[in-house]
Amino acid sequence: MPSRSLAAGLLTATALILCSCSKNDGRSGGSQDLQESTSSPPSISLDAAPGVAFNYSYDFNLPDERISSTQEAHASACEKLGLARCRITGMSYSVDQNEQVTAELDLKLDPTIAREFGKSAQQSVESNDGKLIRLDIGSTDQGAAIEQATKQKQDASTQIAQLQQELAKTKPGTQARANLMSQIEELQGQASQQARVIEAGQAALATTPMAFHYYGRGGVPGFRGNPVHAAWMTFVSTVVWLVGIILQALAVLIPVSILLAIILGLWRTRPMRVVRRWIRGPQEIEA
Repeated sequence: MPSRSLAAGLLTATALILCSCSKNDGRSGGSQDLQESTSSPPSISLDAAPGVAFNYSYDFNLPDERISSTQEAHASACEKLGLARCRITGMSYSVDQNEQVTAELDLKLDPTIAREFGKSAQQSVESNDGKLIRLDIGSTDQGAAIEQATKQKQDASTQIAQLQQELAKTKPGTQARANLMSQIEELQGQASQQARVIEAGQAALATTPMAFHYYGRGGVPGFRGNPVHAAWMTFVSTVVWLVGIILQALAVLIPVSILLAIILGLWRTRPMRVVRRWIRGPQEIEA
């Protein structure tokens, strides 16, 4: 009996240990999933928004020396798709006085491939020891604007047709005919304006703007900028400031010293000695 009780106790303890380990594994897996989810933007389907024109803006952080190659890889990927599906509309690369590298690439893509192209670009950045630091997805409801403009254009066209029928019944040279022609011209202008709105909306739906912004990390890993260069710039600025202070002081002291020397020299001249004796003369006589 004691042996059976001991065996049962051991089995129970083993089961409890296994349960606790499985719980810990589950928690660690959950934290790993959370970490992975925070390293990339949420995967949200944009196909459920017909008539909405989207635009994308990606901000990437990479080592300075890899920005140029990554930017070129993104541009090459766009060129391979052809002008009908992807066009480069802007490109820049700059290094500021603190040796901070920044670059930008502006594209216009076929809306059906824009989202996948952005994901592929992000993967390219990550393969170059970079990461996504910001993603903005903007949108405008072009479908509603096109629908409203189409309705207003149709209403204008209907009114124009009615006024033209009335115009055919009026006599040339009458005031009524002139009024009808003025109304028709005004409605035609409104119809043309709505046609331009429709055309602009359709163009916005036909292409998706996408901007890639690349930001460097500086010359030393772990720093935003290059601390050696920053210290050198501080040293040079301090020296320039001190030299400036000295020059400003000399600019004030030299003219003042020259003026005092001139006054002292004049004070010791013979005419001034005569003037001083003349001034002191009456006082000595009175004494």
